[in-house]
Amino acid sequence: MPKGTRKSKSFYIDTNIALDYLTGRNRQTVLVLGKLKDKEWKCVSSSFLAMEMADYKKDSLFVIDKAIEKKWEMRKIIRATDKKDLRRGDFEKVYEWFNEFKQDYKNIDLYDFLKNSDDWQLAQAISFNSNLSAPDAIHLASAMLGSRASYCQVLITHDELLSKEGKRIIQDNKLSGKLKIMSIAEVKEKFFKK
Repeated sequence: MPKGTRKSKSFYIDTNIALDYLTGRNRQTVLVLGKLKDKEWKCVSSSFLAMEMADYKKDSLFVIDKAIEKKWEMRKIIRATDKKDLRRGDFEKVYEWFNEFKQDYKNIDLYDFLKNSDDWQLAQAISFNSNLSAPDAIHLASAMLGSRASYCQVLITHDELLSKEGKRIIQDNKLSGKLKIMSIAEVKEKFFKK
């Protein structure tokens, strides 16, 4: 990881925020991330975000392009989601879709924050000692490690459980002065009041 800086604001983006931006499903997220980009404030996330976004797009392609096209009933779609039959062309669509995000939102950098066994031990400790899912434990551990190295000061998420559990874990790890967890509405209120 290159050395981070604290001269300007820096934000860790959870996957739900990136998906809101790319799909346009939450207007406030699109506006706030646009303002972060305009101010040239850095956004980071774990490389794991790319894989989660790929999963989202593959599920979407399967449900929309395959199952609905075949006029399957909802129960069959849900049962078959884990047995996708996507092809090379579908995977190319997934890759292009993610690259669209990277091209449109150029101020996000993805890092492998979990680099060694100690880093993975932190993620495992979070997983074993909280109600968080494995992906959320990975993101929280990544944001905590990123904050220690001055990559990010704020983790932005819409996930209420991640926010609640994360705030407790951050406090337990004595990182309250380095990392805050905020929703898009809180980021808007704190940094873009008008």
